[in-house]
Amino acid sequence: MEKISIGIWSDIVCPFCFIGKKKLEKAISKLNLSEQVEIEWHSFQLDPEFPKGESIPSSEYLAKRKNFPPEQINAIQQQLTTNATPYGIDFQFEKSLSFNTFDVHRLWQWSKTLGKSSELKEALMIAYFTDGIDLSKEENILQVVENCGLDKLEAESILRSNQFSNEVDEDIYHASQIGVKGVPFFVINNQFAISGAQEDSVFENALMKVRV
Repeated sequence: MEKISIGIWSDIVCPFCFIGKKKLEKAISKLNLSEQVEIEWHSFQLDPEFPKGESIPSSEYLAKRKNFPPEQINAIQQQLTTNATPYGIDFQFEKSLSFNTFDVHRLWQWSKTLGKSSELKEALMIAYFTDGIDLSKEENILQVVENCGLDKLEAESILRSNQFSNEVDEDIYHASQIGVKGVPFFVINNQFAISGAQEDSVFENALMKVRV
C-alpha cells in the first residue's frame, strides 16, 4: 500500500491548529486511511519575539500585543469554542497562558525521533488550552513530557541545552521557502496544500485525490 505523506506546520498556542489537527484526523478515520497516512509535524512560531521564561493570560496577550479590543477577543474565543466542541476540544481560554514556544518545539522535535510526536503535540495543546498549565515553566513542561511516557531526565537535559534548535529553525525556514504565512498549514503528498482549519470536506477531498 502506497503511503500518503502529510506535513503539518503548526504552533502549540494556535487554536486553529488544534481544530485543524482534529479535522484531519476525522477525515483520515472516515476514509479508513489510518494505516496509509504518515504525518510529519513541523515547527512554526506565531510569536518568536515573546520573552522566554514569561507568561501572560492569552486574552491579555491579544489585547496588549495584538491590540484587539476586549469585545473582539471575547467574540473570537466564543466562536472558536463553539467550533471546537464537536471535535472533542475543550477550549478554556480564560485559563490559557501565552508563552514563548521555542523550547517546547525543541522537545517536540526530540519526540519525533522516538515516534511520539503526535502524542506530545496533543498533550501540550490540552495542557495549554484546557488545563491552563503555565508552559513557560520547565517543571510543568517536564510533567507533560513524563505523562506522555517520555524520559523526563532526557527531556530536562535537552531543555538545558541547545539540542534540536537547528531542527526547529530548519522547519521555520522551510515554511518561509514554501510561502507559509500562517498555521496550520498542511502539505499532502507534496501535491495539495491546505491553509487553516478548513471545512471537513476540504480535507476529505484532498485525501481522496491522493489515495490509491
